[in-house]
Amino acid sequence: MGILNSIQKIFSRPTNSETREINFPTTFGSSTAVSPETALTFSAVWAAMRLLSESISSLPVGVYAKETNGDKLELTKDPLTYLLKFQPNTYQNKITFLEWIMMGMLSNGNSLVKIIRNGAAKPIELLPMDFNKTKIIIKDNKLFYQDTETGQPLDASDVLHFKLITGSDGITGLSPIDQCKNAIGWGMDVEEYGRTFFKNGAKLSGVLQTDRTLSEGAIDRLRNSFNGNYSSLSGSNQTAVLEEGLSFKSVSIPADQAQFLASREFSIAEVARIFNVPPHLLKDLTKSSFNNIEMQSQEFVTYSLMPYLNKIELEMNTKLFRRNEVGTKYVKFNTNGLLRGNIKDRSEFYRTMLNIGVMSVNEIRGKEDMNNIADGDKHFMQMNMTTIEQIGSDEE
Repeated sequence: MGILNSIQKIFSRPTNSETREINFPTTFGSSTAVSPETALTFSAVWAAMRLLSESISSLPVGVYAKETNGDKLELTKDPLTYLLKFQPNTYQNKITFLEWIMMGMLSNGNSLVKIIRNGAAKPIELLPMDFNKTKIIIKDNKLFYQDTETGQPLDASDVLHFKLITGSDGITGLSPIDQCKNAIGWGMDVEEYGRTFFKNGAKLSGVLQTDRTLSEGAIDRLRNSFNGNYSSLSGSNQTAVLEEGLSFKSVSIPADQAQFLASREFSIAEVARIFNVPPHLLKDLTKSSFNNIEMQSQEFVTYSLMPYLNKIELEMNTKLFRRNEVGTKYVKFNTNGLLRGNIKDRSEFYRTMLNIGVMSVNEIRGKEDMNNIADGDKHFMQMNMTTIEQIGSDEE
């Protein structure tokens, strides 16, 4: 309670310093009513956010220590390892915890996690926070997060704040859905147009023509009868039976002439651009081929996932360890599984690494999720190589 009381005294003690409050953005206003909730109903947005969230949550993560010779040692017995690899709190496992972090960053631009520590200041639990009930206070050039319901302040070192590109305040992240709501709303409008296009009218839209003179009662009866049988989707494949010498003339506009399909493809490309993912991972294969899909998959790891991983790792490394441990202990995600490439490329890479003595047989087997073998830790090097100075000499 001593630390909490000292923090509370900062807010109660009269000072001449400036106090600044920052609220997280919570409003999403536009003509199409785009919000994180409604945007998820758009299949392309759902696919992009699910792809990024599931990709990062499924990556292996570990806590490592850097030894004096530069080697890294995984700290499997460290309590923080259990939090990050298995269960960060009592109601979330590692998968759901990282998915929650990513969904918050992708929808609202911010995710907050409260660090619960023991008496030795070691993290023992990581609890999600509701940013809608949190405000940021800057006092005496120090950053605090305050619960708007209880008024309890938390030092910035006890809050993991994962965010996308920061806004003008330099602290809170910008929501990609809010910033690009017009583009997402346009895609949602295209979806709505397609829904109404196929729902309203069985594509027999047009006029009924006859050379006879019909009374108003007969006209109303024919119109109601025709609309009742053929103007809904359930009547789209029925055979039209016309009476009174009537003939039907279609005046509908085909969907391809309205460039409906092209508009849908463009809306997928827009979402891929917003969330920086390759279009083929959103099931848009119009501009993909066997030659470039593998390269696009590699780019997905480098340019799509790595920025998020770097943000998450840096925030954890600076706040989950003591000040004197920062730099010597760290959290690291393993992306080797996503960067393996095809069998041919992996085989050539492993052969080269083995022949020049960089990797052992067991190191190669480990990367392929295979068990070690006896004497597999030895390093080999070809003997038919020499230095330039030795060329032409008689020495063995």
